[in-house]
Amino acid sequence: MNLYYKGTDIYNDVGVNYCVHEMHAEKEADTLVVRFLDSGGLWSKWGPASGDEIRFTDGTADTGKMFIHTTRPQNGIFTVRAMSMPPSGTSKRSKSWEGVHFLQLANEFAGNHGLTFESYGCTDQIYQYLKQENETDFKFFSRLCTLEGCQMLIYDGRLIVYGEQYLESQPATGELQVGENGNFVYRDNRGDCYGSCEISSGATFGKFAAPNSISGAVLRPDNIRSTSNGEAARFAKGLLRNANKYGRKGQFSKSLLREYAAASILNLTTPKACAWDGRVFVYKARHDYVGNKTTLYFRDILEGY
Repeated sequence: MNLYYKGTDIYNDVGVNYCVHEMHAEKEADTLVVRFLDSGGLWSKWGPASGDEIRFTDGTADTGKMFIHTTRPQNGIFTVRAMSMPPSGTSKRSKSWEGVHFLQLANEFAGNHGLTFESYGCTDQIYQYLKQENETDFKFFSRLCTLEGCQMLIYDGRLIVYGEQYLESQPATGELQVGENGNFVYRDNRGDCYGSCEISSGATFGKFAAPNSISGAVLRPDNIRSTSNGEAARFAKGLLRNANKYGRKGQFSKSLLREYAAASILNLTTPKACAWDGRVFVYKARHDYVGNKTTLYFRDILEGY
C-alpha cells in the first residue's frame, strides 16, 4: 500500500488503521477517509491544509488525485477526509448564459476548478438561455446533465461527462460472480416506475413515453425551465430515465476487489438468484482497504432510452 501526500509516499511513516474509498458514477464526488495512529504528532507537524493533494494506491486500486477537505486530530489519532472535487467546488455562484453549448459549459466549469475535461457519447446541445442562481458549479451542471440523459464524475483531476445510453451500450469489462455464500441484496422496484414524463414550462410543453412500458404513472416535475417544445421533450426523456433507472438494483459485499470501479459495465452471475444474471451498471463502489472488504452497488441496464 502507498499513501502519497503532496507526491511523497508517507504510508510507512504513519499507522493507518482505517482507509475507505467511495467511488461514485454520478451526482457525488469520490471520497477518501483515512485515519492514522499519530501519537507522536508527526502528521500535525506537516501542517496539512484544505486543498492539499493526497492519493492512495494498493496494487491495481488507485484513488487518483484527491484533495483534502477536512482534518481532525483527536487523542493521538488523526482523521483526514478528502474528495476528488477541489474545495473550490463548494463555492456558490450566480451567472447566466445565452447561446451556450453543453460541452462549452463543461469546459468552463472544469477550468474554474483547475480540472481538465473529457466527454464520452454526449450530444453538444445548445441552449438559448441558462441561469445559475446561487448554486455550486457542479450541482448546477449535474442537474443539467440529468436533463440531457448524461452524468458527470470527477476523477484524478478530470471532470468526466458521459452519455448514459452510450456508456451502457459498451461491452462488459469484467465478470461479477456472487458465490453460494455471497452477501447480496437485490431489489425489484419496477412497479414504482413511471410510464411517461411531461414537462410544461410557460408556453412550451414536452412529453416522453418509455418504450414498451405498461405503467400509466406520469412524472410531472416542477420548476423545469425550457425554451422550446423540443427542449422540453428532450428534458422529459432525461428525467424519465433518471426516475426509472434504479427500478432493479442490488449490492453485494466480499473480500477486497481492487479492480472494480464505479461507472463499470459488468456481467453479473448469482447462482442463488439467477433471474438477475446479465449486464449491470456499477453506480457506486466502496473499498475498505484495512477491513479487506468491497461493496458494489449496481443497477440494471435501462433499455430503450
